[in-house]
Amino acid sequence: MAGLPQNSEQAFGMTTPQGGGSETYGAKPMTLVLAVRGNNGIVLAADSRGTYGDPRAITAQNDSMIKLHRLARHAGVLMAGDAGLGNQILATFPQDRAASVSISMLMEIFRHHIRTVYSSWFQGFAIQPVQGATQPTRPQVNFIVAGYDYDADGNANTPALYNLPCHYDFAPVRLDHGFVLDGVAQYGLYLFNRLYRDGYSMEQLKSLVAYAITETASQDGKVGGPIRMATISSQAGYQDVPDEDVNSLVEENGARSEALRRSFFGENP
Repeated sequence: MAGLPQNSEQAFGMTTPQGGGSETYGAKPMTLVLAVRGNNGIVLAADSRGTYGDPRAITAQNDSMIKLHRLARHAGVLMAGDAGLGNQILATFPQDRAASVSISMLMEIFRHHIRTVYSSWFQGFAIQPVQGATQPTRPQVNFIVAGYDYDADGNANTPALYNLPCHYDFAPVRLDHGFVLDGVAQYGLYLFNRLYRDGYSMEQLKSLVAYAITETASQDGKVGGPIRMATISSQAGYQDVPDEDVNSLVEENGARSEALRRSFFGENP
């Protein structure tokens, strides 16, 4: 997770079991998911690449992984890591996806569910690798939960972003600086630290999150495939962004990148 220390003991040779979807290499999921707060709502986005195998050797890829889901009327969830495990956790989560539930309460309910099923599935597994120990380490899947809390009148009025990292036993980490990224986050973190400011609208931030994913994909093959995006606003709740709109954002960002390149060399369009 961006902003938390990554474990280095798994740096060589430790991957999740084959077939899980978006695999992990060492302690870092090979994907990019992010959520960002705007002045009128939240934008969530994910790549769709699943990488199978040890990235130091031959790998296979699948660009149809779904890592972004609606969790409630004003809440969404992103996952990074083993997509098969993540999807099964979501499939067994008994939450009405249309219900109005404050995100702080929903996060705790969801966290309890994750910890319960993980404890059942991986009894005897270590949460984190221990040097010299023979105990296996449980597969990694991290979650970002984002949405709104409600006031006393039942109005969605306070956005919040949480990261639930597997290697912290899904302890909730609340991010109040406006954005959270998980997976291959270093390029996206650079862009958000440079470009993000409080007060931008969801429409403006949709371009930025798309740019973060495509720029990361241009440098790291573990991120890629179609971008999936959603917004959460106090009025409309959770809404998927149509694929054609996302494709338009990617094309517009390409033109911005080309204009930036030309500006360095005084070239005319």
